[in-house]
Parts: sequence; structure tokens; C-alpha cells
Amino acid sequence: MGKRKRQNARQQSGGRRGNRVAFALNTVSYIILIIGLSLILATTAILVANDMFALIKPEHTVVLELTEKLSVREMSTLLLEKEIINYRWSFELFSNMKKVDSFETGKFELHSSMDYGEIIGTLKRTIVSTQTVTIVIPEGYINAQIAQLLEDSFVCSKEEFLTTINTYPFKHEFLKDVPMEENRLEGYLFPDTYQFFINEKPVSVVNKMLNNFNNRITKEMREDLEEKEMTLAQVINVASLIEKEAKLNEERATIASVIYNRLNNPDYPFLEIDATILYAIGHKENLTQADLAINTPYNTYRYRGLPPTAICNPGIKSIAAAIAPESTKYYFYVANPTDGSHVFSKTLEEHLKAKAEMDALKNG
Repeated sequence: MGKRKRQNARQQSGGRRGNRVAFALNTVSYIILIIGLSLILATTAILVANDMFALIKPEHTVVLELTEKLSVREMSTLLLEKEIINYRWSFELFSNMKKVDSFETGKFELHSSMDYGEIIGTLKRTIVSTQTVTIVIPEGYINAQIAQLLEDSFVCSKEEFLTTINTYPFKHEFLKDVPMEENRLEGYLFPDTYQFFINEKPVSVVNKMLNNFNNRITKEMREDLEEKEMTLAQVINVASLIEKEAKLNEERATIASVIYNRLNNPDYPFLEIDATILYAIGHKENLTQADLAINTPYNTYRYRGLPPTAICNPGIKSIAAAIAPESTKYYFYVANPTDGSHVFSKTLEEHLKAKAEMDALKNG
């Protein structure tokens, strides 16, 4: 009996040791699992943090041209595809935390070194960069061309710029009689070389250009306007026609004389300037008879007097010519296709003859 008890005791003791070993192994396995999961979570957190805050990422730049509004999901997919971000879900989470639900159209330059906040700020144009760009606005550009140039240079969106110039109540004195309507600032965005900030507010951009315009209209010019009982709006309108019609500086004042001669003579009620129609319908190489008959107030073949607004932003030489035109008896001109000069005529008979000669040069 004693021998059996000792044997049972040893068996029980061995069982307890086995249980303790099994428990120890399970505990070690659990600890290893926890450590492994912790390492995975820590690694994931580090990778996500690196992506979110752009701590250490290879330099990479892309230009996005968005022609339609994108949702956060669509934007995150595009940014992942362009290698600006590495994790869609974290960008979407960050966007939701910032209460961003969509992204507008426009042209944007993005860098992989940007954190999520900078990416969203750039796409939403809420961050004004300290980086500047130099932009040359050529004489004769229309506002839509300026808007595109600004967007291409990452200054502001084309859509926001055009909305601003048509709706924002700028306080400049020379605009007090300019009605709040479409194309209202056509002619007043002075062509020049400017420096703008990346993502600059459209109101700030336009103010710089309007201030420049105001400074370029000298005291002597304003006095001439008063003496001739002309408004600045009329002069800018005429100057825009000169800008589009004249290729040679020495002809600007002569072209101005033709415009004023027609405006002041009831025998010539229509200016018949092709450039006004082109402003309404867009650029074409040659106008058709159907174009000449189009029903728009910018059609100076159908509507008397000046068009409703300027048709471009004229330079100072065209403005000066509109204020001080040459004194002539010309009512017609036709372009010389060889050098851009014009043949000026006093009568329709002279004009038709000159036109036939210029057509022969063009077709010969």
C-alpha cells in the first residue's frame, strides 16, 4: 500500500509540473504574440505618421490638373497613384477630421515632402505660400487668358479669378460707374510684369493689377479726358479695339482716328471691327458670313457704337492713342498681309480697291 501511495504522489507531482510548464509556455506564447502585435502596430503607426507628417520621404513632385470636382475618396486614390501619399485610408481619415468633403478644379503643384495639412491646404488654396512667381501679362490679353495664365502658374484658380472680377465690389474710384456685370473689368487689368504668391487670394491679385492700372493713367491723361468730355470707360473700350487692330505702334493713333470718325458720323453707324466678334465667339482664322451676322452686342456689324465692354486689356500706347487720336478723314482700313500694316481710305470706293489689292497679295 505504501508503495502505491508513493507512486501516486509522484504521478500527481509530475502532473502539476506538466501543467506549470504548459501554462508557462502558453504565457510565453501570449507575451510573444502581444509583443509581435505591438511591434506591428508600432511599425504601422510609424509608417502612417511618416506619411501623414512627411517626415522622411523621397522627393517627388507632380502637377495635377483637375477639370472636375473630386470627392475625398477620389482624391486619395489619385494621390496614391501619383505617389504623393502612401496610405489612402489615413488621408481620408485626416480629411474627414478637417471636415473636407471634396476638392475643386484647378492646376496644383504637389510635393511628396508635403504633410497632409499642406496637401489639403494647397488643393483648397487655403495656404498662401511665401514662394513667389513672376508672371508677364502681354498687351491684348483678355481676362480669360489672364485667368488661365494665373492658374497655370499656381497663383489662383481660373474659376475663382473670373468669379472675383465679375462679382467683387472693388473700391477703386475709376470703377464707380462700371456696372456689376460680366466682363466688367475687361480692359482694367493692366498688362505688365507682376510678382504673385503661390495660392494668393484672387482679390489680392486683382487689386495689384487695378492699382497698377490706376498708377499708369497719369494726371495729364485724366485732364485730357475731362477737357474732351470723355469717360475713362469709353477710352479703355476704344483702346482695346486699337490694341487688337494695330500691329505697328505708329498706326495706333491713325486707327483711333478711324474709330472716332465713325462714332461721330451718322453716315457710318457701325464700326464693323472683326475683333469684337472674335471676342464674343472665340479665336478663328477667318470670319464667315454667319459669324458676321451673329446676334451679340459685341457684333459691331449689327450693333451701333462701341461694344458693351472693352474686348481686351490694352497697353499704355493704345490708351494714349485713344486719348489723343490722329486727326484724319479716314473711315476705312484694311490689313496688309505681308507686314501687318494697314492701308487707310477715306471712301468706300478707295477701300474696296485697297481690299482687292491686299486680297491679291494674300492669295498670290
